[in-house]
Amino acid sequence: MSWIPRKSTTAAAPKPRVPAFSLEIPVVMSVRRLPAPVYGTLIELTAHSARIRSLVLMDRGTELEFDLDAPGNTSITIVGRVESRYNAATGARFEYRVCFTLMTEPQIDTLARAVRDIERRAATARSMQQSIGVIPATDADRRGSYRALAAFPVRYRHIGDEWVEGRVIDISSTGIRMNCDEVIAVGTPLDVRLLLPSSVLDVYPEEIIVVEVPQNASRRFASRPDLRRPFEEMALDGRIVTRFQPVREREVYGVAFVEIDGYQREEIARFTHALQLSKMRGKYE
Repeated sequence: MSWIPRKSTTAAAPKPRVPAFSLEIPVVMSVRRLPAPVYGTLIELTAHSARIRSLVLMDRGTELEFDLDAPGNTSITIVGRVESRYNAATGARFEYRVCFTLMTEPQIDTLARAVRDIERRAATARSMQQSIGVIPATDADRRGSYRALAAFPVRYRHIGDEWVEGRVIDISSTGIRMNCDEVIAVGTPLDVRLLLPSSVLDVYPEEIIVVEVPQNASRRFASRPDLRRPFEEMALDGRIVTRFQPVREREVYGVAFVEIDGYQREEIARFTHALQLSKMRGKYE
């Protein structure tokens, strides 16, 4: 055990050999020679390695695997080997660098595509946040964790069951209130599929750029992301946290999002902000 630094202040995690994507994702790892699952937090990821925090002590060379939920409702099994271990400065006791030397080339290619997709979504979310921030609005109109009153269809199901139709009453980045016909117990986990109405996006101005380019000149121009881009259906994990009084013989529930990524939060923010602007201008009821 002499290779473990005695003080966390003297141990710093190694810089990745390729640009890493920073994130905070809980993972459940199967570790060779350990009878029970090991819980940790994935904090950096590339196509060839990862950094993971955990309370569990693992030796250098330990083989492990875990599943990563990638965009598009796909799951990738990642297999790796602990290359180095460090005392974590905060939180979990240990921080590990795991290399994916046990994965095949096709598996690495699949992971690389998933990492690029995650990075693209994160970059889009950041750009969208900046673009929304420059749209003029009153102080009362600026977004916080705004809960928007909006009615549109939603699909949900108990894990493994058939899909059921419901209707959203309001939405925020933390959850929805919906009504439906069936009685559901508080605490029930749900798969949720919702498509935000794109009709409100007409409130955003069209991006029109006029550029005069001299003959034989080559230039590159960066533009803001298209705020009018139609919404895509979102897949979310939810849980019933509140049951309200029925309305018109339909049950009403508060559903909290258990897992929602930055891209999905920004899509909801784009919708709620457009809805606010539309209601101010009398375009949406």
